[in-house]
Amino acid sequence: LAAQHLALKIESGGAAVILGNVSVTNGDFVGRDQFNLDPEKASREELLLAYYRSLAGECRHLPLGIVDPKFTQPAGVTLREVYVNLDVVAPVRGEDEDSKAWGLRLARGEGQGRTPLLEALADPKAAHVVLLGDPGSGKSTFVNYLAYRLAEVAAGNGSPDDLPEALRDLWPMRLILREAARYLPPDAHGTADMLWKAVHADLTQRLGEVAAERLLPYLQARLVRRGFFLFDGLDEVPAAHRRRECLLEAIQALLGTLQTGGRVLLTARPYAYADPEWQLPGLPILALAPFNEEQVSRFVARWYQAVGPVMSWGPEESQGRGEQLSTALQERPRLGDLASRPLLLTLMTTLHTSWGQLPEDRAELYEESVKLLLSRWQRARTVRMPEGEEEQPGITAKLDTELHPLRRALEQLAYAAHARQGEAAERDDAPAGIPEQEVLAALCQVLPQDVNATAVLPYLKYRAGLLLERRPGVYAFPHRSFQEYLAACHLAETEKDFGGRLRELIWDDATWWREVFLLGVGKAQQGGLSNAVAVVNTLVHSELIDVVEPTTTHWYAAALAGTALLDLDLAGQLDAPPHHRALLRRVRRWLVALVEAGHLSPRERLEAGDVLGRLGDPRPGVGTVPLGGAGSEIPDILWVKIPAGPFLMGSVDDDAEAYPDEKTQHKLTLPDYYIARYPVTNAQFRPFVESDGYKNPDYWTEQGWAWRQGAEPDLSPLEDVGDADWKKQYREWLAGRPVEKRDRPFWWNDSRWGAPTRPVVGVTWFEAVAYTRWLEERLKVASFKLKVWQDKKIVNVNLQRATFNLQLPSEAEWEKAARGGLPSPDRRGVGGEVQKYPWGNDWQENCANIETVGLEQTNPVGMFPAGASPYGVLEMSGNVWEWTRSRWGERSVMQVEYGYPYNSADGREQLEGMKILILRGGSWNYDPRHARCASRLRLIPDVFISYGGLRMVVSLVRC
Repeated sequence: LAAQHLALKIESGGAAVILGNVSVTNGDFVGRDQFNLDPEKASREELLLAYYRSLAGECRHLPLGIVDPKFTQPAGVTLREVYVNLDVVAPVRGEDEDSKAWGLRLARGEGQGRTPLLEALADPKAAHVVLLGDPGSGKSTFVNYLAYRLAEVAAGNGSPDDLPEALRDLWPMRLILREAARYLPPDAHGTADMLWKAVHADLTQRLGEVAAERLLPYLQARLVRRGFFLFDGLDEVPAAHRRRECLLEAIQALLGTLQTGGRVLLTARPYAYADPEWQLPGLPILALAPFNEEQVSRFVARWYQAVGPVMSWGPEESQGRGEQLSTALQERPRLGDLASRPLLLTLMTTLHTSWGQLPEDRAELYEESVKLLLSRWQRARTVRMPEGEEEQPGITAKLDTELHPLRRALEQLAYAAHARQGEAAERDDAPAGIPEQEVLAALCQVLPQDVNATAVLPYLKYRAGLLLERRPGVYAFPHRSFQEYLAACHLAETEKDFGGRLRELIWDDATWWREVFLLGVGKAQQGGLSNAVAVVNTLVHSELIDVVEPTTTHWYAAALAGTALLDLDLAGQLDAPPHHRALLRRVRRWLVALVEAGHLSPRERLEAGDVLGRLGDPRPGVGTVPLGGAGSEIPDILWVKIPAGPFLMGSVDDDAEAYPDEKTQHKLTLPDYYIARYPVTNAQFRPFVESDGYKNPDYWTEQGWAWRQGAEPDLSPLEDVGDADWKKQYREWLAGRPVEKRDRPFWWNDSRWGAPTRPVVGVTWFEAVAYTRWLEERLKVASFKLKVWQDKKIVNVNLQRATFNLQLPSEAEWEKAARGGLPSPDRRGVGGEVQKYPWGNDWQENCANIETVGLEQTNPVGMFPAGASPYGVLEMSGNVWEWTRSRWGERSVMQVEYGYPYNSADGREQLEGMKILILRGGSWNYDPRHARCASRLRLIPDVFISYGGLRMVVSLVRC
């Protein structure tokens, strides 16, 4: 027994409890904890302390079964140091929802009232509760963490202050149910005594038979009164010989014996517990929610803080490495879903710690993760079986191999499962279920003849690896992306024409095989960049002009090819061979046509536009052009001429959609001017940030420069708006941008808002004015020609330096450019009235990015061509509200000081001293009513929002 106990401790990495005498020649023998107890003479209190110190010593360690060989488990780093509290939701089951669909939602962590798990367990209503989570979701880690913390307190070695008060004085009892099932007689009915036998076995394993006999009644009395039973892994108990039913009955019987202070937590996998036969009646259910961004960042920070000393890193280096990883996860959105799962986040932090960075492409990340998960199986020396059989030797002992055959089997399973899932009537984002017989058949093909495939199944069941038992008899990969990567590996291994086969799959079902294609390109790159480029070339081997009638699949393939080239960083390969550059140019041309003609759905077009922006968007008016010396750039603005003449401003009095401040409609005559065809993009704002834009006070208004240097916001215009709490929240929001964050737009370089050809957002009115002054100076120094969009082509217009001003548009200039001049028979106005929207009098879908489109974000400019104004100006409705140079008033946002009729000579267009400004155009999070040409938004100039940007006009100076 002692030998078995020591072997268990060595395997788990835990401390041993020494019972009896130890003789050493010099000094004391000291392990993790020092004991020298005679089990027959020690008091029961001493035995109790010994037990809980043993439990704490085992549970305190990091569950790092997945460790890069280059990174050994750091000595002295405890689970408490890196643990991040999980969140749970209360799942709600639909009346007609079947077990499979409900299990899928449970696995996703869908439900109501996201709450920290410890807080939820402290609720008196959750004294007896079931905790559900997929393998790798953190449920067993939580059980170990809570057992460790409570055992540490029970042993007198820790403080419970950071635990909820309701849990602080509980006596923990952790039972791993697949091991506890050994003490359930076959074909029997369960009783509470069966679980007490499992408790006795745990005591015996830690302290020996004599100590266990003496301690059990003493501990049992405490557990009944104030115990916390942590039953881990209900789904790992087999159904054979009625063991599962027996265990449920035993737990139910135990619940009936506990006093009011006793608590029980039972963990299981969602798919299993969704089956009514697995459930304990009356117990509330909590489902683990995926990590959110804040939890991911906290885990990364705690991880690096804990491992830093072991890796000989100072505090600054540890913090820097953690911030580097957090930034990488934020900048690579497709890793976000992986990072939301604790097991897979641990994979990434392990790789990052070992490599110093994440692998550059996703395929390499999955390749290294697959190796780690396989090595988890490989290093598993034994698996303890639940039905009383002898412990089974590890998987390497069974296979006597480096696991290559096993990987080939898993790749075959992944491809077959993915293909079958794609043919199903209903698809979901979860990995496909794979029947156990299919797994056994694949294993039989690669295992030695003298090895029974069933001998490998325990490793699939009881160790989180590459294949998990999702529910009895059904297996799945830990995330669908692993299924897709291994499917791509299978094709790369078995197909002679790998690229051609991937193209066939895309043409057959583009959306389903998209990720397999992208990961297949990454797999091909592992053999060299040219191999990957050749695969991408299969999708767009022809020029656009050579395809008579491009289909939706052609456009989708072009977008997919662009994404693949972005993953390969082909645009950044300055020394790439000519045929690589030719492919890049061809794909760009396809993407430009896709965006400008409005092909595919808005969301697909948005993704294609972002890809185009990052590959180098060649469209005039969205990027920059060289100016002067090497490395100097200037925004490449495409202008539209607005001819002189009258137009109708505002809304008619009987317009039910119009707000009072838009009335009364009146005629206004403006001279000719030029307006930018698109809002200013991030790419066009970048030269301002990277030059002297934020450093030179000459570009800023007096108030603006004071803001730039850290002045507090002036909220006096908001005194008559909202209550005190609203003003406090508003002030705190503005205070979130201190002076050190005023040297660039607030969401600058954000992976979403900061995409190159999306409108710049997070800029105050002060920054917008400074930008126009900066650009005007640059243009007047240069030999300036206006690049003008005219009759669907570009012409150059020469202007002398002294003949123009570049500035924000006035409200009047903005509105005329949006809705056109006076109605006439050849105009699109209806019934003699000026049109309400840039494209006409009625709202039309696919003309603007507003709330109803559902993008919930800005879009690359120009992707709603159907929404062009009569002059050909784009994005005048939706996407972002745009600052104007016109003021609403000075004293209060609730008081209109500069109303209608509009008069530019009444002081409303003076830049200095402005307090409340007007924005126009609506945005991605506003409704159609706000996207009308006459709609107005008023804000103080300090405000920075994710739905506000700017566009510019060139006004001609009249002599």
